[in-house]
Amino acid sequence: MANRSNTPLLLAPVAMSLALSACSGSPTEGELRAAVESKMKADSAAMELRIGKQGMPPKPELRSVRKIGCKADGDNAYRCEVELELNQGGTLAKGSASMRFLKNDNGWVSGN
Repeated sequence: MANRSNTPLLLAPVAMSLALSACSGSPTEGELRAAVESKMKADSAAMELRIGKQGMPPKPELRSVRKIGCKADGDNAYRCEVELELNQGGTLAKGSASMRFLKNDNGWVSGN
């Protein structure tokens, strides 16, 4: 028969495992990058429809996405702090942003 004083020690790994599995539901850096790229393409296409190709500024190129952290924000959704680096017309810009990501049947999408 197990000693009752050891019960909390035996349950600790199970509790830690459950806590870590809850965190693993957030999007990976690669999934964040794919969602941001998809959003940028959609936004660029919508802008092109509104103002035409002639008035379009150079399309930004997503150079990097770094995941700072994510917190659950509803069903199948996370609000993530990300650091983005963009190149637009030869000008590099780097900054952080808070973005909401939703998981659907096709993967993660930016739902700002």
